[in-house]
Amino acid sequence: MTQRSSIGLATSIRRTFSAALLGIVAAGVFPGTTQAQGMVQMDSQVQELVDTVSMENLERIVRTLAGFETRHTLSSMDDPDRGVGAAMDWLVEEWSSYSPRLEVSRECFTPVPQGRITRDVEVCNIMAVLPGRTARRVYISGHFDTLAWVTEETEGLWPENEHPAPGANDNASGTAVAMELARVMAQSGIEFDATLVFISFGAEEMGLVGARYHAQRAREDGIRIDAVLNNDMVGNIESGDGQINATVLQLFAPPPDDSPARELARYIHRVAGAYVPNHEIRRVAREDRFGRGGDHTPFNNFGFAAIRFTELMENYSRQHTPEDLPDPMHYPFFLQNARVNMAVAANLALAPAAPEVTTPNGQPRLGRGASGYDATLQWDAVPGAVSYRVYMRDGWSMDWQRVLDVGNVTEVSFPGFSIDDSFIGVA
Repeated sequence: MTQRSSIGLATSIRRTFSAALLGIVAAGVFPGTTQAQGMVQMDSQVQELVDTVSMENLERIVRTLAGFETRHTLSSMDDPDRGVGAAMDWLVEEWSSYSPRLEVSRECFTPVPQGRITRDVEVCNIMAVLPGRTARRVYISGHFDTLAWVTEETEGLWPENEHPAPGANDNASGTAVAMELARVMAQSGIEFDATLVFISFGAEEMGLVGARYHAQRAREDGIRIDAVLNNDMVGNIESGDGQINATVLQLFAPPPDDSPARELARYIHRVAGAYVPNHEIRRVAREDRFGRGGDHTPFNNFGFAAIRFTELMENYSRQHTPEDLPDPMHYPFFLQNARVNMAVAANLALAPAAPEVTTPNGQPRLGRGASGYDATLQWDAVPGAVSYRVYMRDGWSMDWQRVLDVGNVTEVSFPGFSIDDSFIGVA
């Protein structure tokens, strides 16, 4: 029987309230605890979704988007074949063709001109929503706009903001991931617990404008976003200096070590390793590449768990240039990265929500018990959950190190444990 109730995301108590469990657990006090890396229950529904992701469709989307020649935010809005307006029209039409289950829309606004936005212009995020049984959201995202720097050789050859900027890898690749996952998941017939949001942001190259607008509105509207998987340049394997790597996908997640993004990163590492073996998820303990940024950042700034996926080998000669074309991309590598997204998004969306480990006013439900020396953790029962797992790691560890199945309970107690120098989470 297919297991619909996959293990979901662990909710971790913040650093100040972590439970000191590792030393005791590692000594074998808890029979039945296991290494966390192996604690992934394979789900046949998820595996089928992963296997259904189409490399041919990913490539078709990239080539179509690059075929608009430029998607610069200030390029033509009314040319039917070229520019950002034509690209947005195609995104809406394409997403709408996948399934009547998808709710496709444009989220448009006019930002105040500043920085690279030198005049009034309408910026739109294009999104397709697959409603779930609950309103909590899981996002798969990329950005569709492009940028190409004007050089001395090309200056004056094209009108302002109409310079060729095909943006195949940066970032038709990220948008293609969101579109292909929408197609497969909407056509699967599966009813997910979480609502899935597939979104391509506008004006990323102008300063993360579209993503910031959306994240701020989500926070103001009280929308629950459990995870944002942002894809930006996920189809290249050869760097500008000739290095090649077709097996590593970078994952960026900002500090602190127990931030929502880092908890999401740990989850991704476990799940992707099970469903897409031999494809390494290399976690990087910073917000983004040095001195650079992406559309996951506004979501983290507004308190949501958001990470960035990026290829390991960047080729700067094909970033923000007319040479960012479809042919140099490596589509088998691109396919694996899309499958990673699918494995994670499907597991998150099928699983029950993460348990709430704080009170309504934000106080942690972790304490020292009546004796003052016992670690006790409580959480609310989660609709749809049939059992819970407690995850543990010491304060210097990147990964959860031990897992304890505790059954259908909402409280655990560990006599004689301090709660000051390790981490505890529950899923």
